[in-house]
Amino acid sequence: MCNTCGYTYTSVDEIFWINDAGHVIVKPLVKSTSAESSDAVIKGFFTRYYCYECQKFINKFIIYKKAADIDEGRIIQLIEQYDDNPKIIQFDDEFQRCLECGSELPSKASYSFAFDIGGEFHIGEDDYDFSKGEKFKFAGVYHGYYCSNCKKQINKFVVTENNAEFSDSQIREILEQHTNDLTIFIRRDFDICPDCGKEVYYLNRNSTCPKCRRGRLTIVGHITVN
Repeated sequence: MCNTCGYTYTSVDEIFWINDAGHVIVKPLVKSTSAESSDAVIKGFFTRYYCYECQKFINKFIIYKKAADIDEGRIIQLIEQYDDNPKIIQFDDEFQRCLECGSELPSKASYSFAFDIGGEFHIGEDDYDFSKGEKFKFAGVYHGYYCSNCKKQINKFVVTENNAEFSDSQIREILEQHTNDLTIFIRRDFDICPDCGKEVYYLNRNSTCPKCRRGRLTIVGHITVN
C-alpha cells in the first residue's frame, strides 16, 4: 500500500504454461499449479513490471521449457495473444540454435566463467571462487553445444555480471581471445518497456507509488494462495 495516497497492489509469484489447445495459462506458483503444469511442453516464469513513463503494467514471460520441435515464433505469437498488455518475451539462456544450419541444440556442458582483475580467464576451475564478485571484471555462465549436422562446436557465454562496465565489443574481444565459434548473450540487470524504451520496474517495498508518484509502497500484509 502507498503510504501517501492508499493505492494498493498485490504482488504474486506466478508461472505460466501453454496447454495443448494453445491457450496461455498464468497462475500463482503453488504446489497445485506446479502439478497442473508438469506435463505442459511449454512453460516458464511470469513477472509483472511497471513502466512509469507509459503508466501501465508490462508482462514478462521467461520460457525455460519447450520441446525442440516447437517453433519459437509460434510460442511468441500465442503469448502475444494472451492479453492487451505490452509484453517482454525471453527464452532461457540455455536455448541455442546452430549458427549455420539453425537447428536447435541441446547444451552439452555448463560451467561458470570469469575474467578476473588480473586479466586471467577462468572457466569451470575447482580452485577459483566464482562467488566473490570483487575478484572479477566480468563473469557468467558458459554453455557448450555441438551440431552433429554441421560438425560444429558452439561456445556460448552468458554474461551476468559486468563489474568493469565493459562495452559489448570489449567483452567480445576478450572472449574471442579464448575461444572460437562464439556466441555471446549479455544479460542485462534491467528490462526496458517495449513501447517507450524506458526501464521498467518490479513493484515492491519502497517502490515509488505508480498512482501519486509521491509516496512509497509498504508491505501491509500477506495472503495465502492454495
